[in-house]
Amino acid sequence: MKTRYAASLFLLFVFLACGKDKFQTIPQLKYKSKNTDVVPVNGNLRVTLVYTDKEGDVSDSLIIVRNRLNKRGPVVLPPSPYKIPSFPNAIKGEFEVDFRYNFDLVVGLTPIRITGSNPIRYEPDTMALKFVARDKAGNKSDTASTEVIVNRQ
Repeated sequence: MKTRYAASLFLLFVFLACGKDKFQTIPQLKYKSKNTDVVPVNGNLRVTLVYTDKEGDVSDSLIIVRNRLNKRGPVVLPPSPYKIPSFPNAIKGEFEVDFRYNFDLVVGLTPIRITGSNPIRYEPDTMALKFVARDKAGNKSDTASTEVIVNRQ
């Protein structure tokens, strides 16, 4: 009888432990998808991120780091904070981030000339993007990174 009681109590604790809230106070950010692997000149890139946050207040800013991965001329540009438009508190949701070619993707990156090309041609930029979300309390999420993106020059 005591073993049955102890086993029942153990199962109750296991059930309660497994059912606890999975969201954390610190925002969780995950990369979901992008609309293309290769961005043509003057094209756009759309990245979708998924977030969860226990308080649902992920509406302060989104920090984006552009990282050029080319063997010749790799560059990590300084982080760019972007204000997140205000929206009703939600413990789970998605961000869609649109990058315009000239204003958001390649700005600040000097094109890498292909040696010996005549007329002059440039290497495509191979990039990865990193994202961090900050909530109203100042908590920063983990870093979400995209897969490799190629920008045509």
